[in-house]
Amino acid sequence: MSPCLLLHGLGEPPAHIPDAERPYWLPVEVFARILAMAQHHDVRLTFDDGNDTDARVALPMLREAGLTASFFIPSDRIGRPGYVGEADIRALSDASMEIGSHGRAHIRWTEVSDDAIVDDVSASIDNLQAILGERVRGVAVPFGACDRRVLRVLRRLGAGRVYSSFAGPDPADAWLVRRDCLTTDMPVPAIERLLTKKYTAVDGTLSFLRTWRRAGEASLWRA
Repeated sequence: MSPCLLLHGLGEPPAHIPDAERPYWLPVEVFARILAMAQHHDVRLTFDDGNDTDARVALPMLREAGLTASFFIPSDRIGRPGYVGEADIRALSDASMEIGSHGRAHIRWTEVSDDAIVDDVSASIDNLQAILGERVRGVAVPFGACDRRVLRVLRRLGAGRVYSSFAGPDPADAWLVRRDCLTTDMPVPAIERLLTKKYTAVDGTLSFLRTWRRAGEASLWRA
């Protein structure tokens, strides 16, 4: 059982970042501390939203630390000012980083129809696969807006792995991956506790049951 951290942008959020996303940007020095801890602990790192700091800041720091991460990109943002472009996505992939879908339009899937979810995810995956020339299987849920209906649609779509915003540990082969979302004001000692906590099989079972109960409540989301 290991934790999976959910990150977004790094540094001071630029003016174009929506107010709702700004509390999830981390200072670069905090990310450096996370990487130093991650070198000694079993932890997975993920980034949502496709901010250009994925390639400009996170990538060189990850390479220097000898670590990898997963990057989930809303395809409608590709190439827009402040977001990753096609060359950035290929550079991330060439550095052994996982590239996954964060949908096309960054919408809340709990608020749209099954067909709209299919269209949003499929268009995003097709776009990313055309850029990379390889299959994209991971999907991260925008806004963490995830319930059982959404999960059923993603399962039917053949998503290889789904990354949620439900907190808690998971085994390496979990299909629904829970992630601990980091925020700008989170103290480093609190992050360190996430990375160093020892989880038992009982912890994993209880966490799964809490997640499954909460997955029926569409209002429970973060980031």
